[in-house]
Amino acid sequence: MAPAKLVVCVSQASSSLERCIVPTKLAVARCSAFLVALALAMVFGFCLPLAGQQPPHCAQNLFCLFNQEAAAPSSEGVHKYSKDLIGLIVFNPAGDDSLRQITNRLENRLATAEEAARAGSGKLVSETAVVKAFNDLMQEIGAPPSMKANEASVHGFREHTASIKAFPALFSANRNGTNCNPGEAVFLLSLLLSDNGTLYNGNLDTAVELMHWDPKRGGATGLGFGVAGLESMSASASGLLLWYSSHHNIRANMALFNQTGDTLGL
Repeated sequence: MAPAKLVVCVSQASSSLERCIVPTKLAVARCSAFLVALALAMVFGFCLPLAGQQPPHCAQNLFCLFNQEAAAPSSEGVHKYSKDLIGLIVFNPAGDDSLRQITNRLENRLATAEEAARAGSGKLVSETAVVKAFNDLMQEIGAPPSMKANEASVHGFREHTASIKAFPALFSANRNGTNCNPGEAVFLLSLLLSDNGTLYNGNLDTAVELMHWDPKRGGATGLGFGVAGLESMSASASGLLLWYSSHHNIRANMALFNQTGDTLGL
């Protein structure tokens, strides 16, 4: 079982950003892990302030955190949920203005689709579309053939969420079968990016366990593997996507992520 790379919030970023300039594709091995960690840190700067409002360790647990955001009923809550989700797939650790334009558009598209789906007037997203969105992304950025998703993995993962009744606001297999809410689809895409096209049930189980971990009783916190797992991201789908975004202009990036949004029906 592969280690979970997105279970634990990254809450601090190094000041070494200026040293992490990637001049060639080969150099991504040195910098992409740090940049992805920094991107997640920027997305989840709210993790620690919310710690007192969550169940134990929810503020350090992306599944739990996004489950709470998915449960927010207000339009404002849906927009925040959408913004944070897009931050998981469009990495912008340096605050690039062109990438910010892309994320703003995708956030609005996702929020509109999510609200419509919740109201019963919009479309759900099929598991097939989630898989296609990932595979198309990998093809466009020149990822190796091994980085490919399949429907069996996505469906099995979603079935597992339903069977253990985990994070019911975030995952909807028990209600929608092989279809997903738009926000759920984007979250699944981010997990596929984290683990090179495979969804691991063990990551979900770990996230559930983290909610009930008692620091007074000792034992592993789960914090170590979440951060250590980022070290291998230099050869990951996330790392390659980050490299692509940082080495292409706004037109190319817009086309890439618009295609993803279109595939997901946003």
